[in-house]
Amino acid sequence: MFGSRREFRPYLASLILKTVLYGSWLLGLFPFTFDSGRFQLRRSRWLICYGLIINYFLMFLLVIIGTQHQQRKKLEAFERNPVLESINIVIALMSTFSAVLIHFMNFWKSKKVQRIFKELLDLEHKEFKELNKTSCQTFNCFVIQKCFTIMGQLICFLTINYGMPGNEPHFWLVLLSCVFQVSLNLNIMHYYVGILLIYRYVWMINEQLKEQVNRMKLNPTATSSRIKGLLFLYNRLLELNKKLIAAYELHMILILTSWLAGNIVVIYFLIVYGISMRKYSFFLIAFPQSLLINSWDFWLTITICNLTEKAGQKTSNLLQLFSDLDYKDDQLERSVNEFAWLCSHRKFQFKLCGLFSVNYKMGFRMIINSILYLLYLVQFDYMNL
Repeated sequence: MFGSRREFRPYLASLILKTVLYGSWLLGLFPFTFDSGRFQLRRSRWLICYGLIINYFLMFLLVIIGTQHQQRKKLEAFERNPVLESINIVIALMSTFSAVLIHFMNFWKSKKVQRIFKELLDLEHKEFKELNKTSCQTFNCFVIQKCFTIMGQLICFLTINYGMPGNEPHFWLVLLSCVFQVSLNLNIMHYYVGILLIYRYVWMINEQLKEQVNRMKLNPTATSSRIKGLLFLYNRLLELNKKLIAAYELHMILILTSWLAGNIVVIYFLIVYGISMRKYSFFLIAFPQSLLINSWDFWLTITICNLTEKAGQKTSNLLQLFSDLDYKDDQLERSVNEFAWLCSHRKFQFKLCGLFSVNYKMGFRMIINSILYLLYLVQFDYMNL
């Protein structure tokens, strides 16, 4: 009735990407217009000014309303545990500071981002246009999962605000907080989609290399100039990956830090309500649910970076298959050797500020660190629990 999942995923992923684009334009997060005649992105100063004004104004309103609302009535959990209140204030300030920096970097690095997405458009509609016949299911799956995590975060946020005992949520405060959260997620979505597109292009190159190897197994005398073109595209993707990381590395550091702090305070809220205050209600499910969704969102970012690294390693493995073939085309042999040399000396790596790599090892370390910080916090405030 609804068709197969493979047919539905590309449509849903395309719909999500269009929603992200229009949402980014609405909030002034993507200050570029599309010139359909030249098929290029143009940087709009009007959109840049609009984005700065609207986002800083919304943050100003959020801080003012939040401060006034907190002074009127304090949560029972904060009265029971002052340390929890202090941590909550620190994380709120950290999130606000991160948002201020991220929106400023959107303005400051808009030219770099424009060049990156112009090149992505060029690759999509010129170099890889003929290769788009086969849909990359991994790309579609990760776009859909990212959308679900954003929706899950909003649902958990609303559940906690309207389900927490003794809490009297302010409508405008909740609404502005939701817009604030969506705005940050859309910013990260730009980086997320950029990495996924690079992965998708490397995946297409690998598919072409597989096809070429199989063709030459059937007909060893076949020649192809496609290898040299794939080498050129692979080199462009390496440069594009480097530019993308340089443009969004501060965004990612701030978001990863916020994730680490946010998960700690979520667990501590659960400890205070469930152990210290002994309040057991249905709304407590929202805390572990929020923890799981935040961890899922965090791990998606780790996974796409790791997938792109593995796709680059797979390219090296596919090039080794050419050494087992018997062919007499010197030009093809030279192109394969150059390709193999490039893959061995330059790899897809996701280092933030040159300090640490975004991969599975770093992800596990951050999870362990969050557990350790939570244990330190419980030991520090043990007498109040």
